[in-house]
Amino acid sequence: MARPKDQDHQRAHVTAAARHAIVKHGLARVRIRDIADAAGMSPGTVTYYYRHLDDLFQQVFEDAADRFHRQRAHAVEQHIDHARKLAAAIDAGLPHGADDELCCLLYEFSPRARRRPDHAALRRSLYDRQAQLYEDLLDAGSDQGAFTLALPAAEAARNLVALEDAYGYHIIARTSVTFEQARAYLLRYASHTAGVDLTSVTAATYDLPATGTVT
Repeated sequence: MARPKDQDHQRAHVTAAARHAIVKHGLARVRIRDIADAAGMSPGTVTYYYRHLDDLFQQVFEDAADRFHRQRAHAVEQHIDHARKLAAAIDAGLPHGADDELCCLLYEFSPRARRRPDHAALRRSLYDRQAQLYEDLLDAGSDQGAFTLALPAAEAARNLVALEDAYGYHIIARTSVTFEQARAYLLRYASHTAGVDLTSVTAATYDLPATGTVT
């Protein structure tokens, strides 16, 4: 019998493989064989660690939502200036292209929220955490005199999350909206809301926290 630490490592390996398989094949089409191939395992080994495919999908969704929020918080923490913090939150919240794996993964799970209470709860939690991040940034900037809010912080925060969700979908769906365009739209909205010009803040890249990989 495998040791607990070995089992944890293997389960994390299977979860990472499932993440890649879902992005490659789509959540509706991915099968145990696809996950096994990505993990370099037999289908039986995958089901040993996750007897039910829905349990594996739930774990993938939970990990993705947590990673997305941690990456945004990490990006914001790189700055002291309130305007740059707000711009960093926007940069980290949008997919940077149609192949942004983490954002593509989260959008794959979105349709399930309508019919599955467990996925709806996760989606709601993710939305609430992102809205709270924006609300905290807006309130802090207002309290320090850096922002003059045109709307209540809670309302503006939820609008920002809704806008980035909508534009993010168009980015990964390869419609007529690019990351650069969506970023500009959000920065203009945030500038109006915060009463400060954010449009000249340059997009930045960050060394994000390490994530699980398929090895």
